[in-house]
Amino acid sequence: MNIFQYDYYTNLADSKTYKEVTIKAARGEIRDRYGRLIAGNTNSFVVEVSSDQLTASGNDANGIALKIMNKLIENNEDYEDNFPIIIDKNGNYSYTYDQNVSEYKEKNNIPANLNAKETFYYLVDSLIDDGTLKKSDRDLKPAELQKKLNSKGYYPPILVSNFTFTEIKDKNDWLESFVKKTSSGEKIEVKKTDSAKVAFEKIRKYYEIDESLSDQDARKILVVRNLIKSQGYKTYYPVTLASNVSEETISFVEENAANMSGISISSEPIRYYPNGSLASHVLGYVGKIPSQKLDEYLNNKEKEYQSDDIIGLTGIEATQEDNLKGIDGYKKVKVNATGKITDELEVKEPVSGDTVYLTLDMDLQKVAEEGLEKTIKVANNGGTFKSDYGDVSVSGGAVNAKTGAVIAVDIKTGEVLASASYPDYDPNLFVTGISSKDYDKLQPKNPNDTLAASPLLNLVTQGVFQPGSTFKMVTGMAALENGLDPNYTIADTGVIKLEGQTFGDAVWNKGGGNHGAVNLYKAIQESCNIYFGIVGTGTNFLNESHSPGIKMNSKKILEYAKLFGLNENTGLEDEITEVAGKVPSEEDKINSTKISLRSYLNLNILDSFTDIDENDDEEMDKRIDEIVSWVDEYPCPGRGEVMNRLADLKVKEDRIEDLADSILFTYLKFARWTTSDNLNLSIGQGENAYTPSQIVRYVMAIANGGYLTDLTLTKKVVNNDYETTFESKIVSEKIDFKDDDNLKDLIKGMKLVTTEGTAAKYFANFPVAVVAKSGTAERNDKIPTSNEYNYLMKHLSSYGVNKDEVLKVYNQLRKDREAELTKNRIKEINEELKKDDLDDETRAELEKELKDGVDEKLANTDKINAAYLRRAIKKVKPSITDEKIDAYKETYGDFGWAVAFAPADDPEIAVAAVIPQGTTSTYAFLPIKDIIGYYVSGSPEDESDSTNNNSKDQNSNSDDNSEDTGSDNKLNFQVQIKK
Repeated sequence: MNIFQYDYYTNLADSKTYKEVTIKAARGEIRDRYGRLIAGNTNSFVVEVSSDQLTASGNDANGIALKIMNKLIENNEDYEDNFPIIIDKNGNYSYTYDQNVSEYKEKNNIPANLNAKETFYYLVDSLIDDGTLKKSDRDLKPAELQKKLNSKGYYPPILVSNFTFTEIKDKNDWLESFVKKTSSGEKIEVKKTDSAKVAFEKIRKYYEIDESLSDQDARKILVVRNLIKSQGYKTYYPVTLASNVSEETISFVEENAANMSGISISSEPIRYYPNGSLASHVLGYVGKIPSQKLDEYLNNKEKEYQSDDIIGLTGIEATQEDNLKGIDGYKKVKVNATGKITDELEVKEPVSGDTVYLTLDMDLQKVAEEGLEKTIKVANNGGTFKSDYGDVSVSGGAVNAKTGAVIAVDIKTGEVLASASYPDYDPNLFVTGISSKDYDKLQPKNPNDTLAASPLLNLVTQGVFQPGSTFKMVTGMAALENGLDPNYTIADTGVIKLEGQTFGDAVWNKGGGNHGAVNLYKAIQESCNIYFGIVGTGTNFLNESHSPGIKMNSKKILEYAKLFGLNENTGLEDEITEVAGKVPSEEDKINSTKISLRSYLNLNILDSFTDIDENDDEEMDKRIDEIVSWVDEYPCPGRGEVMNRLADLKVKEDRIEDLADSILFTYLKFARWTTSDNLNLSIGQGENAYTPSQIVRYVMAIANGGYLTDLTLTKKVVNNDYETTFESKIVSEKIDFKDDDNLKDLIKGMKLVTTEGTAAKYFANFPVAVVAKSGTAERNDKIPTSNEYNYLMKHLSSYGVNKDEVLKVYNQLRKDREAELTKNRIKEINEELKKDDLDDETRAELEKELKDGVDEKLANTDKINAAYLRRAIKKVKPSITDEKIDAYKETYGDFGWAVAFAPADDPEIAVAAVIPQGTTSTYAFLPIKDIIGYYVSGSPEDESDSTNNNSKDQNSNSDDNSEDTGSDNKLNFQVQIKK
């Protein structure tokens, strides 16, 4: 044998005795601006499966798979379960692919019965309605329209080339990959039309799983077999089945190595965050490659990925994936008959990923996060805000303040020094796969409340809030640029009354007070709404003969909002998720009114026609569309005209008057900007809404003399050869102001805020002069309850309706809808049965479903139940309004904002903070106080250092020829060494 076909048999023998074992590369580290570790790696023991050994001739692959799975389950290990057929406790089979499509629709409020094409255009139409897209965009080719959606931050999981959900394509590809002849000669072929149960039975046969095993045990085997299959042609690579396993599991695998060929224990690096939740929203988290992106990663030409690799999913971990991903090594080993390694022949060491240095200062980040947490506690309960830079006593009372955000930036460079969002989370939970229990803890407690605390949400870049008085410098700059004399003075009475509405100062709203004689500087200092309303409209409503003598309106104010960058991203969009606010427009208000009117009609007009019932969806939509189209008319139709039009649409006579008044006086008359809108926009209310990152960038531009500078979180990237492969550059553009000196007038007023105004008590005896502005954005809408159905049931008697009568109507409404769904399902089944390529088993199942009787039911969710109960209440009592129904809910608290920069005469750091439902700007100043105090002084224990830490210009470690990159190169040298 050694002579005959020597090369052939030698190679064959070698392939059975010599194996290549992957050595996982460590993920690149993430460090702060001074090199301190924020994200690193630690070793973990994992259970690996080697396909070629597990399925080698003579091995009982299925028996081994079941054995190891049972042990993992027994030891409560977390294991990879990517097998996409689920068997629930009632024995029902379903595809995870279908569940994912349903979850996407539910999350985005898309009707469950829409196909991929209908879903795509439903989303498009929704974005046209809210002003994100233009009507003309609908006529674009699907591929071009998809690109436009992506550019707006929307990624519908749909292939527009043939309008298929990507999940369904993945499902079909997966199903059709199971084709073979078994050892008995039977041909197995799974079809995309197969039901989940039929597919499961076929795949059992495909892998020749013992028929005596239950489907639950068979599924355990399929978890392992499918994990291997996902490797594709790279069967020689071991795949991770379970990570971070216990000593009991390690011992079991080692002790059973002889009879569990293909199962082994390996050590590999896993992500580790030594500071827990510190900077979690910036860092993001890691996890397994999502199934929909698996092909993209496995086919990556530059970086080689395996199906069980860990990748960055959010934050810096995701955007720096190309740099953080290392290069796996390998070792070629010799193994014995049991698969045990007997000799190492060759080793190629792995190359760890690059090190990413952030702009964050870890110490300042801690100060920011601790400051936010302390702030929320005192806002809720009152007491003393303990600070190294002066304690502050506060009254509390903001019981609904559960969240907050603060961002601090280097004014000269745009580098983010600290970015904190409260509450936060520990990214360590995600490194080996987060449990459903832990994931549920990170979800909002009240899913109906958009302002409920959500630990995974980064409010710094994703929280869009009305800015309140922090916006007044925009109005002030627009007025100055259009000729306002900053010494122009009004005699403030505290309130303007127009058309039956009042527009008041905060002091008037609270107790009927006023600010007296007010010029621009005092208006900023005391945050006088009346002054900014007057200069923002160019009209002195208190004394028209003493108007400011300038031409001003909302359009001019909002032009300056755009100049200050409030209509765009901040530069962070490529580093972490950013959902920027948008400068409002009259067109936006019209679109918003249409959405609100449509929502109102869907709840109030469905049973109001004489010739159609509410189940005639097509005709109902036509009539609602007709009423909504009246919003576009200018001037809007009068009351009589609206009543006549409703009569022409066959609205019941006893409903016409109430509906006409609601449609006209709540929607049509206020679709366009009114004087009230202009007043509200001038003080940062109305439809103004921006993120803290946008606000701090705008404040930077005031501080730095009119330069709009992009924010950045990544300072540099260094590879394993200590070469800097990337270094951030300052991206700054001079704003085209008419006169930059106008900014000085804004700063003059902002200085008064901290010396004589609303922030004076926070910065008394402070180590540096601070420039600031407070802001409180009012909220008057109601907080949804966590269970809307229970809320409605609890208050039925207060609505003046009979419980039994309401429930009778409620049940009938549901019954009618379920009958419609049943009818649609029967039609769908009959359409399926007409298909020639339908396999016999699926056909039999569908025929059985028809024979047994189709009976579709509405989902038993709070959202659906509450919607039908609300409709029933209105049907029983048509005159009742949503305001009356929601009257017993809590009202949202006002948003507390604050912005500041320091030192006043040579600014280095700018900070913006928001406490949603904080009721007052008082609380927003508290974390700012700590951040600026630490930035300029360091912590009290630093004061004993031999050098003066208060002077950031001493002992700079940069040479004379180095470019000034901001405050970090001005820090005292001994402080840098200490850090």
